[in-house]
Amino acid sequence: MISTWSTIGTVGTLGITAPPVSGGRWHRSVQVIYGPPAAGAFGTGPDPVAGITVATRSGVRTVLVHSGQPDGPTAPAGPTGPTTHPPLLGTDDHFAVDADTCAEGPWLACADVLVHSRPRQRSGAWLRLNRVLARHAGCRLVALPLLDGSCAVADRDGTRCLLRLAEGTGTAGPERWSQAASCLHGLLSTGHTLDGLRHVSFLTGP
Repeated sequence: MISTWSTIGTVGTLGITAPPVSGGRWHRSVQVIYGPPAAGAFGTGPDPVAGITVATRSGVRTVLVHSGQPDGPTAPAGPTGPTTHPPLLGTDDHFAVDADTCAEGPWLACADVLVHSRPRQRSGAWLRLNRVLARHAGCRLVALPLLDGSCAVADRDGTRCLLRLAEGTGTAGPERWSQAASCLHGLLSTGHTLDGLRHVSFLTGP
Protein backbone atom coordinates (compact mmCIF):
# COMPACT_ATOMS: atom_id res chain seq x y z
CA MET A 1 0.00 0.00 0.00
CA ILE A 2 1.27 3.50 -0.83
CA SER A 3 0.21 6.62 1.03
CA THR A 4 0.84 10.20 -0.10
CA TRP A 5 2.45 12.86 2.06
CA SER A 6 1.66 16.55 1.65
CA THR A 7 2.72 19.79 3.31
CA ILE A 8 0.18 22.33 4.63
CA GLY A 9 0.51 25.78 6.18
CA THR A 10 3.69 27.83 6.24
CA VAL A 11 6.11 24.94 5.96
CA GLY A 12 8.08 24.96 2.72
CA THR A 13 10.73 22.40 1.92
CA LEU A 14 11.07 20.29 5.01
CA GLY A 15 14.67 19.25 4.39
CA ILE A 16 16.54 16.46 6.12
CA THR A 17 16.03 16.67 9.87
CA ALA A 18 18.63 15.21 12.21
CA PRO A 19 17.32 13.06 15.08
CA PRO A 20 16.72 15.20 18.20
CA VAL A 21 19.16 15.07 21.08
CA SER A 22 16.99 12.94 23.35
CA GLY A 23 18.88 9.70 23.80
CA GLY A 24 16.81 8.23 20.98
CA ARG A 25 13.61 7.83 23.03
CA TRP A 26 10.42 9.82 23.42
CA HIS A 27 7.15 9.81 25.29
CA ARG A 28 4.47 10.79 22.80
CA SER A 29 0.81 11.69 23.03
CA VAL A 30 -1.45 11.35 20.00
CA GLN A 31 -5.09 12.44 19.70
CA VAL A 32 -7.47 10.29 17.67
CA ILE A 33 -10.27 12.51 16.36
CA TYR A 34 -12.99 12.60 13.73
CA GLY A 35 -12.96 15.32 11.10
CA PRO A 36 -10.48 18.17 10.54
CA PRO A 37 -8.45 19.37 13.54
CA ALA A 38 -9.63 22.50 15.32
CA ALA A 39 -7.57 25.69 15.23
CA GLY A 40 -4.95 25.67 17.95
CA ALA A 41 -4.98 21.88 18.28
CA PHE A 42 -1.23 21.69 17.80
CA GLY A 43 1.61 22.42 20.15
CA THR A 44 -0.65 22.40 23.21
CA GLY A 45 1.58 20.35 25.52
CA PRO A 46 4.93 20.97 27.12
CA ASP A 47 7.78 20.98 24.59
CA PRO A 48 5.29 21.51 21.72
CA VAL A 49 6.15 20.28 18.25
CA ALA A 50 4.82 21.24 14.86
CA GLY A 51 1.61 19.32 14.28
CA ILE A 52 1.50 16.16 12.25
CA THR A 53 -1.80 14.61 11.24
CA VAL A 54 -2.67 11.26 9.67
CA ALA A 55 -6.02 11.09 7.88
CA THR A 56 -8.02 8.04 6.78
CA ARG A 57 -10.72 7.55 4.18
CA SER A 58 -13.34 7.22 6.92
CA GLY A 59 -12.64 10.71 8.30
CA VAL A 60 -10.80 9.48 11.39
CA ARG A 61 -7.42 11.11 11.90
CA THR A 62 -4.65 11.28 14.45
CA VAL A 63 -2.78 14.38 15.63
CA LEU A 64 0.58 14.41 17.38
CA VAL A 65 0.24 16.83 20.30
CA HIS A 66 3.29 16.06 22.41
CA SER A 67 6.72 14.61 21.84
CA GLY A 68 9.23 14.77 24.66
CA GLN A 69 12.01 12.77 26.25
CA PRO A 70 10.66 10.51 29.00
CA ASP A 71 12.04 10.92 32.51
CA GLY A 72 11.95 7.19 33.14
CA PRO A 73 10.26 3.92 32.16
CA THR A 74 7.05 5.07 33.87
CA ALA A 75 6.83 8.60 32.44
CA PRO A 76 3.47 10.28 33.13
CA ALA A 77 0.78 10.42 30.49
CA GLY A 78 0.88 13.46 28.23
CA PRO A 79 -1.83 16.09 27.73
CA THR A 80 -5.05 15.08 26.04
CA GLY A 81 -5.61 18.44 24.35
CA PRO A 82 -9.01 19.72 23.20
CA THR A 83 -11.88 17.28 23.79
CA THR A 84 -14.96 18.93 22.33
CA HIS A 85 -14.27 20.15 18.81
CA PRO A 86 -13.46 18.13 16.80
CA PRO A 87 -14.82 14.96 18.46
CA LEU A 88 -12.07 13.22 20.40
CA LEU A 89 -12.19 9.44 19.95
CA GLY A 90 -9.24 8.70 22.19
CA THR A 91 -5.71 9.61 23.24
CA ASP A 92 -2.76 7.29 22.72
CA ASP A 93 0.27 7.69 25.02
CA HIS A 94 3.25 5.53 24.14
CA PHE A 95 7.04 5.24 23.99
CA ALA A 96 8.93 5.59 20.72
CA VAL A 97 12.59 4.58 20.51
CA ASP A 98 15.26 5.05 17.84
CA ALA A 99 16.52 1.55 17.08
CA ASP A 100 19.74 2.94 15.54
CA THR A 101 20.92 5.26 18.31
CA CYS A 102 19.48 3.85 21.55
CA ALA A 103 21.75 1.13 22.92
CA GLU A 104 19.87 0.65 26.20
CA GLY A 105 18.14 -2.72 26.20
CA PRO A 106 15.36 -1.84 28.67
CA TRP A 107 14.19 1.07 26.49
CA LEU A 108 14.21 -1.06 23.36
CA ALA A 109 12.25 -3.75 25.21
CA CYS A 110 9.49 -1.38 26.36
CA ALA A 111 9.11 0.56 23.09
CA ASP A 112 5.68 0.60 21.45
CA VAL A 113 7.15 2.17 18.29
CA LEU A 114 10.65 1.42 17.01
CA VAL A 115 12.08 3.62 14.26
CA HIS A 116 15.36 3.75 12.38
CA SER A 117 17.03 7.14 11.98
CA ARG A 118 19.53 5.98 9.34
CA PRO A 119 17.86 5.67 5.92
CA ARG A 120 18.59 2.46 4.05
CA GLN A 121 18.07 0.88 0.65
CA ARG A 122 14.63 -0.54 -0.07
CA SER A 123 16.17 -3.91 -0.81
CA GLY A 124 15.93 -5.93 2.37
CA ALA A 125 13.81 -3.31 4.19
CA TRP A 126 10.84 -5.62 4.87
CA LEU A 127 13.14 -8.38 6.12
CA ARG A 128 14.78 -5.94 8.52
CA LEU A 129 11.40 -4.79 9.85
CA ASN A 130 10.26 -8.37 10.33
CA ARG A 131 13.40 -9.11 12.32
CA VAL A 132 12.89 -6.07 14.54
CA LEU A 133 9.32 -7.14 15.33
CA ALA A 134 10.48 -10.70 16.06
CA ARG A 135 13.28 -9.49 18.34
CA HIS A 136 11.14 -7.01 20.31
CA ALA A 137 7.87 -8.69 21.23
CA GLY A 138 6.43 -5.58 22.92
CA CYS A 139 6.76 -3.39 19.83
CA ARG A 140 3.56 -2.75 17.85
CA LEU A 141 4.89 -0.69 14.93
CA VAL A 142 8.28 -0.33 13.27
CA ALA A 143 9.37 2.22 10.63
CA LEU A 144 12.41 2.45 8.37
CA PRO A 145 13.17 5.56 6.23
CA LEU A 146 14.52 4.67 2.80
CA LEU A 147 17.18 6.38 0.71
CA ASP A 148 14.64 7.20 -2.01
CA GLY A 149 12.75 9.49 0.41
CA SER A 150 9.94 7.07 1.24
CA CYS A 151 9.42 5.14 4.49
CA ALA A 152 8.61 1.48 5.06
CA VAL A 153 6.20 0.75 7.93
CA ALA A 154 5.23 -2.62 9.40
CA ASP A 155 2.48 -3.45 11.90
CA ARG A 156 2.67 -6.54 14.11
CA ASP A 157 -0.58 -7.82 12.59
CA GLY A 158 1.24 -8.31 9.28
CA THR A 159 0.16 -5.11 7.51
CA ARG A 160 2.92 -3.44 5.49
CA CYS A 161 2.83 -0.05 3.80
CA LEU A 162 5.19 2.24 1.92
CA LEU A 163 4.73 5.95 2.62
CA ARG A 164 5.78 8.46 -0.03
CA LEU A 165 6.00 12.23 -0.36
CA ALA A 166 3.85 13.99 -2.92
CA GLU A 167 5.81 15.68 -5.72
CA GLY A 168 7.18 19.09 -4.86
CA THR A 169 6.74 18.83 -1.08
CA GLY A 170 10.39 18.42 -0.15
CA THR A 171 11.98 15.66 1.88
CA ALA A 172 10.97 14.39 5.31
CA GLY A 173 13.86 13.57 7.61
CA PRO A 174 14.16 10.76 10.17
CA GLU A 175 12.57 12.81 12.98
CA ARG A 176 9.45 13.49 10.90
CA TRP A 177 9.13 9.84 9.91
CA SER A 178 9.45 8.93 13.58
CA GLN A 179 6.70 11.36 14.61
CA ALA A 180 4.45 10.13 11.81
CA ALA A 181 4.98 6.54 12.95
CA SER A 182 3.67 7.62 16.35
CA CYS A 183 0.57 9.03 14.66
CA LEU A 184 0.05 5.69 12.93
CA HIS A 185 0.36 3.96 16.31
CA GLY A 186 -2.49 6.19 17.49
CA LEU A 187 -4.67 4.79 14.72
CA LEU A 188 -3.81 1.21 15.59
CA SER A 189 -4.33 1.70 19.32
CA THR A 190 -7.96 2.71 18.75
CA GLY A 191 -8.89 -0.18 16.50
CA HIS A 192 -8.18 1.35 13.09
CA THR A 193 -5.84 -0.10 10.49
CA LEU A 194 -3.19 1.12 8.08
CA ASP A 195 -5.35 -0.03 5.17
CA GLY A 196 -7.61 3.01 5.60
CA LEU A 197 -4.86 5.62 5.17
CA ARG A 198 -5.66 8.52 2.86
CA HIS A 199 -2.80 10.92 3.48
CA VAL A 200 -0.29 12.14 6.02
CA SER A 201 0.34 15.87 6.40
CA PHE A 202 2.70 18.18 8.24
CA LEU A 203 1.00 21.23 9.73
CA THR A 204 2.53 24.13 11.61
CA GLY A 205 1.70 24.84 15.23
CA PRO A 206 0.55 28.22 16.62
